Amino acid sequence: MASTVYPKREWIAAGKSYAGQADALVAMVEHLAAQIEEGAPARPDRVRLVGIGASHAAAAAPAFRLRADGIEAARFLPSELPDENLGDDALTIFISQSGRSAEVVSLAARTKGSNAYAVTNYHPSPLADACSRGLNLGNLADSSVSFVTFTGTMLALGLLADHWAGRNEKQKWIDAIGSACAAVQAADADLRNAVEALVARSGTDFVAPAASVSAAEEAALMWREGPRLMATGMETRQYLHGPMDAAGNTGHVVFGGAREALLIDQLAERTGDLVYVTGTGGGEPKVETLLSLRLPVEVNDGIRFAIGATFVAQRLTTLAAELRGIDINEAAFVRLDTKTDRVDAGA
Repeated sequence: MASTVYPKREWIAAGKSYAGQADALVAMVEHLAAQIEEGAPARPDRVRLVGIGASHAAAAAPAFRLRADGIEAARFLPSELPDENLGDDALTIFISQSGRSAEVVSLAARTKGSNAYAVTNYHPSPLADACSRGLNLGNLADSSVSFVTFTGTMLALGLLADHWAGRNEKQKWIDAIGSACAAVQAADADLRNAVEALVARSGTDFVAPAASVSAAEEAALMWREGPRLMATGMETRQYLHGPMDAAGNTGHVVFGGAREALLIDQLAERTGDLVYVTGTGGGEPKVETLLSLRLPVEVNDGIRFAIGATFVAQRLTTLAAELRGIDINEAAFVRLDTKTDRVDAGA
């Protein structure tokens, strides 16, 4: 019997995705909460979060949140999980914004039992088909750089964590999304000025603490995909243990609180191209920066702060691409084997 073939969805322009993102996320809160109430798995003891690219980055902050809630949670690339591990009692959450990431779909199709749960924007899709149940972000039109579906994935996993922990914070999510978006819009002129310095550097490092490191990892990915500049994304403490030593002809965007403000002060010994993004309860660098932006979101509120920080990173990305004259919507390569249109392809 032939398998179902799911056609590729059409992209929209990155600017359009960014402009409608906050409203889409606010609407998504109730949409996702209803799905979770109706059919979420029972609270697990162990969770594996599996994704690649932006989906892998999106899983970082939620994995931290789940661990803080007492659930043994870890994230993996699909290639890191041998098939022999797929039949145990851990809940495996497979994440793919498109629902077509070949490695994720293939692993989900090989997972034994009913512990395969999908988080994807598109239903129907190969990933949704491969899993017994899952969350649908809402079939939202998005850009090839995955703006609203990236932040939406973090939101979905955050709401799932709330459900398992017995929290009802829907209004808190809505307030954080709206206030962070407004703050980034108000800082647009300052972001433009900062980008002019950053794009002239040999590369840019994006750094954030573990609770919100999704923002740094995704920022580096977007910086490469959009303006096509060299970038890394890293957790603060890891960055301190060696990687920061390459600072010099480099830009640095640091998300976080007091520890990250101290990092900015240290980096100023070797470079002046520094952007600091914090939240309420955050720190204050002693040195001059290209931009210091305080979002109206608690800096220690991991996923919510990561969403606000990602709004900043997305705007930096679009401005950098504009400054370099690069169409962010145009693919750099013809990718031959990263997406699949059916469950059994490559399984």
